[in-house]
Amino acid sequence: MSLKTFHQIAFSMRKSFILFLFCFSIIRAGAVTLSDSAKVSLLTCGPGPELYAKFGHSAIRIFDPANHLDISFNYGYFDYNTPGFYYKFVNGETDYQLGVCETSEFILEYQIRRINMWEQVLNLQQSEKQALFDALVENYKPENRFYRYNFVFDNCATRPRDMIIRAVHGKVVFNKNLEEKQETFQQLIDLYTIDSPAILFGIHLVLGAPKDNIASFRQTMFLPERLMQAVASARIERGSTSVPLVASSSQPVVIQGKESRSAFNYVPFLCGLLLLVTLWISSKERRSRTLLFWFDAILFGIGGLAGFVVFYLTSFSVHPLVSFNWNVIWLNPLLLVFALTVLFQKTRKFAFYLQGLFLACDVFMLAALFMLPQSFIISEILLIIVLALRSIMYLRLKNEYLSPIIVKTKEK
Repeated sequence: MSLKTFHQIAFSMRKSFILFLFCFSIIRAGAVTLSDSAKVSLLTCGPGPELYAKFGHSAIRIFDPANHLDISFNYGYFDYNTPGFYYKFVNGETDYQLGVCETSEFILEYQIRRINMWEQVLNLQQSEKQALFDALVENYKPENRFYRYNFVFDNCATRPRDMIIRAVHGKVVFNKNLEEKQETFQQLIDLYTIDSPAILFGIHLVLGAPKDNIASFRQTMFLPERLMQAVASARIERGSTSVPLVASSSQPVVIQGKESRSAFNYVPFLCGLLLLVTLWISSKERRSRTLLFWFDAILFGIGGLAGFVVFYLTSFSVHPLVSFNWNVIWLNPLLLVFALTVLFQKTRKFAFYLQGLFLACDVFMLAALFMLPQSFIISEILLIIVLALRSIMYLRLKNEYLSPIIVKTKEK
């Protein structure tokens, strides 16, 4: 057993007990008056390999040695064991909660996971520190700690930002130069998924037209690292005085070699390979006048399953970025219907007629590709071409399968 594995096991065994002790102590600490030596910090954690950790994390640290207090509040707790968790997550109805733990344990977790962490000590007055601490304790009460999580507009980064701003007895002013950069939500998301081509591709499929809206400067702070950058140059204006929001910065967890996030994007090459295979199969079919029904059952079956997800999200989910998804035109549950009907002789006629609809949808997408209010990546375009080619083959050989020509021989 490696030392890293040993630490992970030890950490997981005692984590629940430590959390219990500190959750109990924080409730008791509701009446605590912070000392003059108290410090309030914004903790920012870098991206992790897991999907839920791809975009980083934020927390607020309260450090008061006089009161033997060093705890971190973060809004990123969720429970997989919640009844219907995955169903609620897909629908955008997941409830996250404010959690609290000892800061040393919080730092240890990211050391074990080999994820960078930065700390920005906030330049707050004593009354502002107390106001923020009291607000966090109030928010941590069982009746207040849960909130409806929204990936872009209400998450583990936006909540700490809003709590800090509300505690300031003045106005937090961000650097206007940072507002000049115009980026869409999709571009911001791409920055954090570029190291996972499959995830990047999946996100492009399920996000709709709103993903290409320009994110306001405030909206970009749904990314913890963007919040950290904004806070670094922000100032607090109190009447005629103006001071930096950040008094000092440090990096509690330093992991070497974690800067590069890019990776070879193999998805377009796989889609290009699929296109070549489809061209080869279609060429053989054209010469032999036969169709490989099993190939299309697999191809359209997989597409139909993906289409069901796209259709469900754009139709029923309350996630703000999945609505109005134009991918549902060419990637929808009807592909799965085709895959099921093309395998059986009695239902094959219906399958052939579906291909006429599919081809119309594919042609529309290819013709309107650059006019639609939604961006598409090369992998999506290649898949549309693949499906269009298969539809063309079915329409070309339609009569041979649905109305076979009976050749009559002369009587002797």
